[in-house]
Amino acid sequence: MKKSFRLGIIDAGSNSIKMQIIETKGGNSTLIDEYKVSAKIGYGCFRTGYIDGESKKNLFKAFNYIKKIIDLNRTDTVKAVGTAVFRYAKNKEEIASEIKKNCGIDLDIISGEEEARLSFLAAANNFKLSELNSLIADIGGGSTEITLSEKGSILRSFSTPLGCLRLKNDFSKKTPPYNLKVTAMGECIKDALQGLPYRFIEKAICTGGTVNNIAAVYCALNDKKADSVKNYVPRSFLKEFIEKNKNSSFDEIKKIEAVDAGRADIIIPAAAILYEILVYYRIEGFYSLSGGLRNGLLIDELNKKGVFMTAVKKQEKKYETDFPFEMFVEIGKRFNFDEKHARQVAYLSEKLFFAFEESYKLPKEYLRYLIAAAMLHDIGNFVSMSKHHKHSLYLIKNIDFSGFSDYEKAIIANIARYHRKSTPKKHHDLYKDIREGDIDAVIKLSSILRVADALDREHKGNVEDIKPSVTDKIITINPVCNGDILLESESLETKKDLMEKLTGKYVFLNAQ
Repeated sequence: MKKSFRLGIIDAGSNSIKMQIIETKGGNSTLIDEYKVSAKIGYGCFRTGYIDGESKKNLFKAFNYIKKIIDLNRTDTVKAVGTAVFRYAKNKEEIASEIKKNCGIDLDIISGEEEARLSFLAAANNFKLSELNSLIADIGGGSTEITLSEKGSILRSFSTPLGCLRLKNDFSKKTPPYNLKVTAMGECIKDALQGLPYRFIEKAICTGGTVNNIAAVYCALNDKKADSVKNYVPRSFLKEFIEKNKNSSFDEIKKIEAVDAGRADIIIPAAAILYEILVYYRIEGFYSLSGGLRNGLLIDELNKKGVFMTAVKKQEKKYETDFPFEMFVEIGKRFNFDEKHARQVAYLSEKLFFAFEESYKLPKEYLRYLIAAAMLHDIGNFVSMSKHHKHSLYLIKNIDFSGFSDYEKAIIANIARYHRKSTPKKHHDLYKDIREGDIDAVIKLSSILRVADALDREHKGNVEDIKPSVTDKIITINPVCNGDILLESESLETKKDLMEKLTGKYVFLNAQ
């Protein structure tokens, strides 16, 4: 085996498809790249029995994009697994064959028991289970896998059809307002659990994207600082959350603090599954675990290669403004940043700033904050690629650079923080760090940085320049291309949300 290698892990589930690329070298594992999309392939399949129509289109689009990222990162080995939706789909062999033909990726459709085993591996890697009776539950869109363990050893694993997407389909109306039949859903979950053997459990560990969103909601609503990997949630909160929101529309649920809008329609079913499992096994609460199945898959693949699992760490342009670039390059170099990418994003940010002078009505002095944020937005990768936007926030606020006050550094840090992932929320640092009169400006500048960063997704300068135009209803970005911009186009689709929200205009990349 090579001294270092890159391993791609793909988890294709009912609600989302997630990919990570890990580089292992000298016993250390580093997150190189990651991708996630809510393809929602189970939405149609659990009604019709087939992955077809829009679901099939979303699936192949996601895998084509993943293939580009895998090739870009020179990935040595790829392990892709499909879970409940693929087990259920009558055309699963045809789908897997097309993925292999078009992308060269072998999709392994794993059993529920194998899914449970992998989730157990992840739990054992993050919790000390050797002295406890434990329950590990992986709650997905199409199924829930439950493993009972005694002092670190698996006793039994079960796969149930209790998927939060399945329950949403079965117990919601087919037309708006789609209200869930929560009582009937609860009885269905109880019935499905009745056949499982009872055992005294000391610790419950639950994983799955919607489970982790529930944990985030609990922390946000109770003013608790959320951990990036695991959080404790009491059973009483689940009961209260279900009762309070059982008659709410999905649009109303989206407005709850920390709720992921893409999971608003399945968060109540997930909470109901969690609650009934805890009641059945007489457990007072559970620990959430982020990245359960993927983490277990990573451990399993590394073990097969004889690698002990360690924690995953996760060209010059002309500018219209006078800016101390060399000072910021020196700062960036301390954190091993990609200088070419930083300069390109800064250049594109400036072009967008001037294109939005009339729409955003920002004083020109704010441009220096935007460029500074663009130059330093990725320095958080020095700590870990996972959540590096948050690490960038901390680093920028705490490093020294002349010519900017502490308050101005806070402005720059908060602009950089929003170059990816979540848009601003009321509980974020932004609303503590920044004066009320500047908050609006920071959010507008962040929307520009998100778009500029998306336009250099490959860090290759494929979008060499842009010619933006703004009309009453549309923002058109005309790119001057220096290569294939498929990844940039896809990235823009996920990062233009804040700009569209602020302007009320549709953002269009005119990539002809």
